Amino acid sequence: MNQIVDRVVYPALGSIVDTTLQIWPEHVGYCTARFRNDDSAFLARMNDVSELIISNVGDDLSGYCADYRWMCEEFLKEEIYFARERKYRLSTFQAAYDEVYSRSEYMSRYVRGILISQVLWDPHARAFDYFRQAFLPSLPHGASYLEIGPGHGLFLYFASMSNNIAALEAWDVSASSIAETKAALRRLGVERPITIVEQDILVAPERHDEFDGAVISEVLEHLERPDLALQSLHAALKPGGRIFINAPINSPAPDHIYLWRSPDEFVDFVKAQGFGVADAQYFPVTGVTLERALRKDMSVSCIVVGTKN
Repeated sequence: MNQIVDRVVYPALGSIVDTTLQIWPEHVGYCTARFRNDDSAFLARMNDVSELIISNVGDDLSGYCADYRWMCEEFLKEEIYFARERKYRLSTFQAAYDEVYSRSEYMSRYVRGILISQVLWDPHARAFDYFRQAFLPSLPHGASYLEIGPGHGLFLYFASMSNNIAALEAWDVSASSIAETKAALRRLGVERPITIVEQDILVAPERHDEFDGAVISEVLEHLERPDLALQSLHAALKPGGRIFINAPINSPAPDHIYLWRSPDEFVDFVKAQGFGVADAQYFPVTGVTLERALRKDMSVSCIVVGTKN
């Protein structure tokens, strides 16, 4: 058993770490660096998320952790290409569809791996914690909430648990992804109604001044025209509405096609779509300072809270 996370104090988080290291012992150095500087309050919140993950995966935690290892190895191939060519390997949605989205077994393993990364990858954990601790409480009482690409359902889960949110809606381009999201929400015990619509954000019918809050997390980098996605969401927000935008820079992955190279470039991109910027947070790849990540063109998760003025 590892001593990286105290299993007595943080049993669910410790279980995910232990199970991962049983499958991937060589990951111990990474996991040590990942949790070395986390304070007790943050670890407690990560344990909460880990409990939800374990509730979701049931008795197949080992399988999910095995898929997490597989996913990391797939990402490494893309990182090697990016380091050599200074660009993402794919640049069109059709190419990503052909290589990733159309392959059901590949996509299943990918989604399962991403779920485990919510606690094992520091930028994923920090971004999700910011959403939970800072963004959701900032929405007004009685807020209407829209999420694009709900995926594993954890963002929707915490939004559904927020007393200030009265109505929830989510859009996803994939019917199979919607089915997975709905199944995850059932397993997590969500009972309140959530409208989940099969809808491509790039061709969405115009919605105007309907939502107090919107979330688009780790979606924009998968699009050829992320500008159109943000313009659509800008229109859908009420005046004074807020949007949580999360996208990585310099972050090669099997289905990433749109590349931003610096936080300033990404913030300027958000502003160009009509948003004011209430806050921006940057979370570099695990174990690396932001300064080094920017100097070496390494992955940084960029969080921008935009406002519709």
